[in-house]
Amino acid sequence: MAGKNAAAEPRGSIFIPRSEFQDIGARTDQTEHVTINGKTTIIQRGVHVDVPVSVFEVLKVKYPDL
Repeated sequence: MAGKNAAAEPRGSIFIPRSEFQDIGARTDQTEHVTINGKTTIIQRGVHVDVPVSVFEVLKVKYPDL
């Protein structure tokens, strides 16, 4: 049953730009991690992705221009 409820959660599309330090040659993490109630969502930077609204709300605090 939990799988059905998770699939029914509203989703939205977001885009987080790639890190500005990628061109320097230093290895940077191009992912963003959000953990809510023990469940971690990993978002790839530089790609449009669909995420649950709860994840969007957490990221909106860090990235107000989403």
